[in-house]
Amino acid sequence: MANPALEQTNGDDKVATFGEMLPVDPFRSLYVHFGMLLGVEDFRTLDAYHRGKMWFHTGWLHRQGVIWGLKVSIDQDSNEIRVEPGMAVDELGRELYLAQPACLNLNAWYEEHKEDAELLEIVEIDEETGEVKFDAHVLIKFKACLNRQVPALTEPCDGSNATTAYSRVVETVDLIMLPGKAPTWRAEPGQLPFHRLRLLFALEPPLADDEDVIIDDDQAVIDARNDVLALPTADQPAAYLQWLRHFAALDEIEMTPAKVNQGESFSIFPAVDPNPIPLADLLQLRLLPDTSGWLVDGGAADNTIRPVHIPTATIQELLCGPIMAAVGGSPGEPAPLPPATEADAGGPRIDPESVTIIGEFIQFNIDGGPLMKASVDVRGISITAFDTHDGWVTADIKKVKYDASSGQVEVELRDAPGGNLVRLIVKGTGAYPFLGRNRIPLAGSTETPDIPGSKIDGNDFVTMFESQELSHDR
Repeated sequence: MANPALEQTNGDDKVATFGEMLPVDPFRSLYVHFGMLLGVEDFRTLDAYHRGKMWFHTGWLHRQGVIWGLKVSIDQDSNEIRVEPGMAVDELGRELYLAQPACLNLNAWYEEHKEDAELLEIVEIDEETGEVKFDAHVLIKFKACLNRQVPALTEPCDGSNATTAYSRVVETVDLIMLPGKAPTWRAEPGQLPFHRLRLLFALEPPLADDEDVIIDDDQAVIDARNDVLALPTADQPAAYLQWLRHFAALDEIEMTPAKVNQGESFSIFPAVDPNPIPLADLLQLRLLPDTSGWLVDGGAADNTIRPVHIPTATIQELLCGPIMAAVGGSPGEPAPLPPATEADAGGPRIDPESVTIIGEFIQFNIDGGPLMKASVDVRGISITAFDTHDGWVTADIKKVKYDASSGQVEVELRDAPGGNLVRLIVKGTGAYPFLGRNRIPLAGSTETPDIPGSKIDGNDFVTMFESQELSHDR
């Protein structure tokens, strides 16, 4: 299709299209009156209005997702990637319908693409056997084709120059295989619609600035969620509804159509053409050299990476399921503990089973959401070692590191503890407590969830261990 996206026109008679074959104009309809002569542009306007209305509604209110079928599999017997019939919709509201199974010959595909830079970056080649191994993914995207030629006149009122012209447009799909894993549609926090609502219900982590400080808009959502969780359980649904309405309005105000590639003009849809949908990752594809080319010798298709639409009838029944416990964590992070009492503010906690010491390095893991990186400071940690001759000796801390992705804190000492008995205190109280990204102090240990921490003052985490035993056993 010629145009990368649909542009709105201002003050002229042109119908914006996805290529000339599929006009889309959801805000201008045909006004018919008695005796009116109808021409090509009138029929195009009629067609463009109804198609545009449907696509506009679907694109904005449903977004992209697979509706049924489109299973991707690896057929080793036939040396092919196979896609079963099915249907999806993209973010431009178009139905992507595959009526018959489609197959791709891997031998032919690899021969055509084996010198491509994208494939060369990821392929692994066994020099002894010649086996090649790589990941790939399958995409589906909308395609329109002209069909059915019929007699036509080349010029109006010219009966002597008869020819033929296409009379139908067939909506079909393109199936594409590309090297590497598919870009995740789940995206990074803030890229999916309604980020504030996703944060309110702990489905996404908050956004932070360059100094790892939560942005003000997201901090407002976290404060609201903490206020809700501090309420009696019976009062929480109504409070969630109040904040849902509030933050939904703010999210909606910030939404805009996608920009067209050429210039700064806007589409009327949330995405631009071609807007392909990922169907599956093809993991660890293995091809063996053969006299006829290449043979598939292994691999797996992961169909779970695709976006999926759940019918409204199913959604309404799922709402009758069990109520999930309210939590405050983020995807990919250890699940936080729910407040043990109504007074607990939901601060992070330390798992005592995760404490390890190897030489001068002490490590432990944080549960209950990520920490505010700037609060992970040597002043918030006390480490002492007991020696039978000198008694308690304070260990000199060289530096403290925090890995938000794993939730692990590593303390590096200048020297390994001299005594066998080590006492570790991580501050949730005092002047320099560890803070969660929700700016709530450390609440203590995961083994004492019945001891609440407040928004202002948390609990210290305290543990003692034999350094030699711990370094060998863990």
